[in-house]
Amino acid sequence: MLDFTAIPVIDNHSHPFDLAKAKMDSEALARVFYHGMGDIPQAGIKKARQWGVSDDLRHHLLHTGVVQTLVSQLSKLFACPAELEAVARERNRRTSESFADYAKFLYEDGRIVGSVVDSGLPKKDPLLSLVPGKIMRLFQMDPHIDRVLRESTSFPEFLRDYKGTLYRAVQEEGFVGVKSHLAELVGFGVEPVPESEAEALFPGAKANHYEAYKKFYVAIFTATLFQCQELGIPLHLHSGLTGGLWKGPISNADPFLLAPFISQPQFLQTRIVFLHGGFPWIQHAAELAHALPHVWVDMGWTTPWTSLRIAECYRELIGIAPLSKLMVGSGGHDTPEIAWLAAKTAKIALQEALGDAVRLELLSQHQAEKVGRMVLHDNAARLYGLSPC
Repeated sequence: MLDFTAIPVIDNHSHPFDLAKAKMDSEALARVFYHGMGDIPQAGIKKARQWGVSDDLRHHLLHTGVVQTLVSQLSKLFACPAELEAVARERNRRTSESFADYAKFLYEDGRIVGSVVDSGLPKKDPLLSLVPGKIMRLFQMDPHIDRVLRESTSFPEFLRDYKGTLYRAVQEEGFVGVKSHLAELVGFGVEPVPESEAEALFPGAKANHYEAYKKFYVAIFTATLFQCQELGIPLHLHSGLTGGLWKGPISNADPFLLAPFISQPQFLQTRIVFLHGGFPWIQHAAELAHALPHVWVDMGWTTPWTSLRIAECYRELIGIAPLSKLMVGSGGHDTPEIAWLAAKTAKIALQEALGDAVRLELLSQHQAEKVGRMVLHDNAARLYGLSPC
């Protein structure tokens, strides 16, 4: 029988914790796992997730599958009743003593030894120090574009500042990759825009004209693909519907739409990571990883949000993509339970899916054990040039 409990995990995509979430009532704990919108709009609040909720919505968000799995797993860890109120109470007791120690406790239980953190925070920011284990940072492309646009008076000045900052972020500050929200801001169904066209788009983009900005963004995305290739770092693309409340059609986040773009020969040396497995288009992300030499798949959001069918999701991915191109991520944010639950559910899913492959004699026991370790740790370690653990 396969058992990956003790295997170390690298969380390929996460965010910093929020000290304001050190203490949460049961509903607040559940809402951390909710990626939908509230149903009571509130004046002055732009983000729909931060709106108030009715009693009816409150009932539903407490009964999402991932929250039920959270309760089940935390109750085992805490040795308390499998009820949301009970686990929230015990959690708060522990965080009141030390939020940092509580995070360390969860990460040690999940064997999370490293995290790729999507954040613009400085390297020595105290919030980053709350995340246990090795911290690797993603350079956030989108806010950087907006900042340089505001400060630049010409396109040559923009390009010099943009590329120079990215170069220094990697070479001097140790960033391990770039993060882009191409799907939400523009849509995946676009063609490359060369730098020669971007100069004409600069005035409109700077003036925040929507169509000009979108095409300008694609031009800088194109330039970033080339620079990532030169710097030897991957570009991480938010894909799928995870957390997605944006202006354009949600179908714009299907990884298949980007295939004509990234399959062009000049981009084949730029490693691309589809974050969140393109959920619900996980087969599409897996097929691109199979067909294109430079595409990897991060399974964050799939873990832990699809907890009640997570084994099926993993079967879809390991059945198509090269097993050496799959990585575990959590999309974790605000509080350490998300990353911890992702590690726990990923191990459950791999034990189930790979165990079936062993039972059917599609893999040997030894092969399945090796695959599990690759997905949980070794693939990410190889991508980021880390030493074996």
